[in-house]
Amino acid sequence: MSEDIETLKPQTSSEVTAIARGAGIVLLGTAAGSGLKYAFEFVIARRLGPGLFGVFFLGLSVFRILERLCALELTSGMLRFVSLYKGEGDLERIKGTVLSGLRVALVTAAGAAALMLGFSDVLSRAVFQAGALSSVLRIMSLGLVFAVATEVLVYSLQALGRVEYRVSVRLVFEPALGLLLAVVFLRSGWGLTGAALAFVGPIILGAFLSLRFARTAFPALTQKDVPAVSDTRQLLRFSVPLLLAGLLSVFLFQINPLMLGYFRPAAEVGVFAAALRTSFILPLVLDAFNAIFAPMIADLTNRRDIDKLEDLFKVVTKWILTASVPAFLLLAFYGGSILAVWGAGYRQGLVCLVVICAGQFVNCATGPVGYMISMSGRTRISLANAGGALALNFVLNLILIPRHGMLGSAVALSASMAVVNLVRLVEVRWLLKMHPYRWGSLKPLAAGILAFAGGALVKSILPHTDESIWLILTTVLVFSAAYAGLLIVLGIGREEKLVFARVKQKFFGPPAQRPDRS
Repeated sequence: MSEDIETLKPQTSSEVTAIARGAGIVLLGTAAGSGLKYAFEFVIARRLGPGLFGVFFLGLSVFRILERLCALELTSGMLRFVSLYKGEGDLERIKGTVLSGLRVALVTAAGAAALMLGFSDVLSRAVFQAGALSSVLRIMSLGLVFAVATEVLVYSLQALGRVEYRVSVRLVFEPALGLLLAVVFLRSGWGLTGAALAFVGPIILGAFLSLRFARTAFPALTQKDVPAVSDTRQLLRFSVPLLLAGLLSVFLFQINPLMLGYFRPAAEVGVFAAALRTSFILPLVLDAFNAIFAPMIADLTNRRDIDKLEDLFKVVTKWILTASVPAFLLLAFYGGSILAVWGAGYRQGLVCLVVICAGQFVNCATGPVGYMISMSGRTRISLANAGGALALNFVLNLILIPRHGMLGSAVALSASMAVVNLVRLVEVRWLLKMHPYRWGSLKPLAAGILAFAGGALVKSILPHTDESIWLILTTVLVFSAAYAGLLIVLGIGREEKLVFARVKQKFFGPPAQRPDRS
């Protein structure tokens, strides 16, 4: 083993490998779910065209906002209190917390579903000027109660150490079944109604599947001889404040298609939606590392082990940056071809895609700065940041959409993401006296620029009349090989050597011991 690896403290070494292993698992699950959801929306966009897909996406945006609102951030309450009572072995309080969360969520969701159903005509005609939206909202309102119930149940199971159930239901079962139903219904000529039913059906079935998993993993949930001890006020006192910050974050992305739908035709919303959805590929790695690193931030700040926190902060940010640079460059290089897969009309969203991805890249390049603030206990600052980003996005949309349409909305969103993350970067430096960068952080940027130039050169040399699949694959292969090779030439850090050594040991066993010749 190299000297670089040996200089790491055992505690730091174990945490570095734990972060890498955990992030890999989360990334695989997230990638599978994102791919299925992307395919689901792609099928709908392809079959319905930009106009009707824009209507469907407006309905989806309304549903997602209400889903987040009705959940009241009880998912965070489940993670905190269920895991706390699990450590104490208190089955009664675990049961009481889950049932209390379900009661609150179901009542809230039922009220919101009734409003969604009752005001569907007003929203479709008076607000969005899209009459077809009314039927979409009515159908989607049927799934609101089930979606919120599923969220409470699967996060309760995650708190009990059974995260595979959340992955199975929300990331695999629901989008996979939705994709299958979308293909069947749209081929049968059901149009917009079929798309809405394909979205709602799996959500309803997913709730029953979640309940079955909950009864299997925690039988006491339905056992009458185990009393339920609950403290609803405590649960709400913890959850509701987090709801505000969570809602603002949801609105940051959902407000753009809604405002665009108010000022511009539904077809333009559809093109923008395709670009927005495609841009979500970029922060997948960031989300995976955040899921693993966030609890460590809370633990290390609580133990005041700031040196280790800073070291891991830099490692995680470097890894996120290393994965994000090639993803951003490839999306910018072949974004038009990716959007064209949705349909010929979606290719015009290329500039929007590149602009949004620029903001997403800043989000990735600054690392887990948002969690550094919130998990260190500074929730009011997190709330202020989310509110500021939303306000900036709203004002910029108001100014830019009437003049520049979907490009103006893309600029508004990208600028908001960039500004809020740069502000968080300054806040982390000011509050925690640290930043996420080393000189080694420049290596991915240098490798990315040089590899991008090589890929562009190959593309210009190869004979082609259009961006065929073979040209794209060849260029991507050359780019990827060049990027990996340049990273090796520029030098691999001690953390990467450690992870590679652990992976090698896992699959090929420990290195053979040299015979003693003495």
